[in-house]
Amino acid sequence: MLENILEYQEIEGKLVAEENELLKSKDREKVAEYSQLLKNQHARILTLETQAQKVNDSYKKATAKYEEFLKKLEVLEKEMENADSSKIAVYEKAYKDFAAISNSLEKDITNIYNHIQQISKEYEEIITKSKADRIKFDKYKAAFAKVKAEKEPKIEELKNKLQASKEKLDSKLLNVYLQKREAKKFPVFVALIANKCGGCRMEISASKLGQMKTNDYGVIECENCGRLIYKK
Repeated sequence: MLENILEYQEIEGKLVAEENELLKSKDREKVAEYSQLLKNQHARILTLETQAQKVNDSYKKATAKYEEFLKKLEVLEKEMENADSSKIAVYEKAYKDFAAISNSLEKDITNIYNHIQQISKEYEEIITKSKADRIKFDKYKAAFAKVKAEKEPKIEELKNKLQASKEKLDSKLLNVYLQKREAKKFPVFVALIANKCGGCRMEISASKLGQMKTNDYGVIECENCGRLIYKK
């Protein structure tokens, strides 16, 4: 009975090793890395496009307002040429006020234009980098697909063996095993080595060792690591 669960554990150990080797593949890590980079770049591109639209709208409004004030200044200049001397001071003040607003708008337009240029530059840089990263992503993806294709038959074979082995197990013993696995214990069953736990190497007391003779499966639970100890 114990032999069957040990066989099951051995098969699962091989399966876990194969799956971990696939999960820890450098190509897989690079696929994940470049996938995240591309997602971040795409998100940034969308943000820049939104910003560019808003800044472009501001630029159009500021430009339209600036042109409007230029026209007002032209009209004011003509009115000043024919104005009565008593009104010259009023016109001059109005002209200065309009000119100040016009200069302020001109500065705003320059700042907005510079902002547009900054956005455009970053956008182009991201597009260029994204194209290069896409090439790398595709390369690592293809390499990982090759590794995966090589590993999957072995993994599938081990899964089938594990299922076949599972069908021979005592249900009670299997439930205990699965509970330990849920608690991230592996291996679950370890041999007794010189009166020590084969997992954590803790010394097992004589009274505890005596329990091996009194239970159904001839195993005891390590008080330190929780693994199930059997005697070879």
